[in-house]
Amino acid sequence: MTVLTTDVLILASGKSSRYISRTKKQNVKINGTSIVDVAISKFLHLKQIRDIYLITNDLTLAKKSKYKDKLKTIKGGSSRARSVFCGLEYLENNKPPNNIIIHDVVRPIIDKNDLRNLLSYSDKIKTGIGFGYPLTNALKKVGKGSIIKENIKKENYYVSFTPQLFNYNKLIKSYKYVLEKNIAVDDDLEVMHINSYKVKILKSSPFNVKLTYIDDLEKIKRVAKAL
Repeated sequence: MTVLTTDVLILASGKSSRYISRTKKQNVKINGTSIVDVAISKFLHLKQIRDIYLITNDLTLAKKSKYKDKLKTIKGGSSRARSVFCGLEYLENNKPPNNIIIHDVVRPIIDKNDLRNLLSYSDKIKTGIGFGYPLTNALKKVGKGSIIKENIKKENYYVSFTPQLFNYNKLIKSYKYVLEKNIAVDDDLEVMHINSYKVKILKSSPFNVKLTYIDDLEKIKRVAKAL
């Protein structure tokens, strides 16, 4: 039986433009542990994972990590999409895996059951799969002056986020297309969808909080203590 390989790309090259603080998001601490190490720790010791790569424009992040001996570093790009592609291209030129997990370091809290659920697809993934959470609030489209232009029914709408699992060959092929065509994308599921691949959303736990604004840090600290 062929054993399929799965690598992880952890993205830590964001510009923190909405995070108003002297400390960049990639350098904050969650209850005394760096956000990078909290995120990395979720993937360590998982038998399905071959290698973990940190994608960053601050190469000192890996040197500061307590997991630096178990981590490989790749320099990121000018945008999230280009940073992902930097990682995919590096693997293409070295030892490409069968599958790839993309995860944002600013989502350091991953529920163990969620991760177990995601990895249960690692031996059968043909396209891509990622986490999301159903919209629960009323959804409005606004125009100039924040005037409501359209009321959108929230049924069947999800907010999507990482971690996301993909067939490596199909993801890098899809990224080459969107970058060549200069198509703006928000996440990796979108990259696959643009290339006409059928991708699936798994319902996530509510604990996968993203560090976007300074107030989010306290939420993440509370969740980390509770889990």
